[in-house]
Amino acid sequence: MRKALFLFVIVLSVSLYGNCQKQSIFDWTKLIKANKCEEANRLCLAFVDSPITVEKAEAQKCLSNVSLCEHEVLELRGDGTIGEASGSGFSEEGIDEALKHLNLGITLAPQDISIHQGRLHILEISGRYSDMVTALDESCTIYKGNNAPQVWLVYSAELMHLRQYEAGLAFMKVLDKHYPDSPDIYGNMGAFLSMLYRDSEAIYYLQKAVQLAPNDPINAWDLARTYDYAGQIELADTWYQKALALQTNDKQRSESSCLYAIFVETKLHDRARACVMEKKDCEEDKQTACSAPPDSNVPPK
Repeated sequence: MRKALFLFVIVLSVSLYGNCQKQSIFDWTKLIKANKCEEANRLCLAFVDSPITVEKAEAQKCLSNVSLCEHEVLELRGDGTIGEASGSGFSEEGIDEALKHLNLGITLAPQDISIHQGRLHILEISGRYSDMVTALDESCTIYKGNNAPQVWLVYSAELMHLRQYEAGLAFMKVLDKHYPDSPDIYGNMGAFLSMLYRDSEAIYYLQKAVQLAPNDPINAWDLARTYDYAGQIELADTWYQKALALQTNDKQRSESSCLYAIFVETKLHDRARACVMEKKDCEEDKQTACSAPPDSNVPPK
């Protein structure tokens, strides 16, 4: 448990309609990429009242990008060059305008997953995490595609990367409400709770995750780590070994084996065994079992 001005690669669409006429609403993506904001805006407006629903919805995607194209925030760097401002790089006005168009797009085409994703993306880059959770709840209610909840789970990694653990947990709770008994959702809930140092709660959800998906090495490893953090050493040892046995990626298994070797050294206090393991899987600077005892036995999170 993750820019160019054109942010909505995720809302690109492909349609046969564009091949049947000289001017296609789907050309907006090229215009935005080329930073031709005014031309894109004219194209959007030409299709907002199209009798074809998919084109009307695409026009709203187009207008959402135009809103950002016209409200980019720039700053003058110390060296005199122009750079993107901190944060999303867009003004609050631009963000609000973009969201308005995406909300209208969802009304027009509720099963177009790209519009839902675009809205979540905008809320995420603008730091509106509570609104992001609210939007997810609405999207889960509206969107009926069979690629859910996996399509929503990608945001958990992004929120984890941003260290937005509270927001990530709230995000997972919404998914749990709409898609109960999912080992992936339980696993992510456990991971966020662990990062919030709520170990007993994390263990509860990680246990549920491994029960539902006993062959998943990630949840097994996360459960082992959380037992480790909670000071439940025997259970941690058991689950570390189970997780290692489930891992099939050689690189990941080597990295995990090094972490387990450090656990053997610092928590099981078997320095001889740990030394052998560290020499096999750890970089030289981490082969501490073969030298003087370390000062700390707290595992890094």
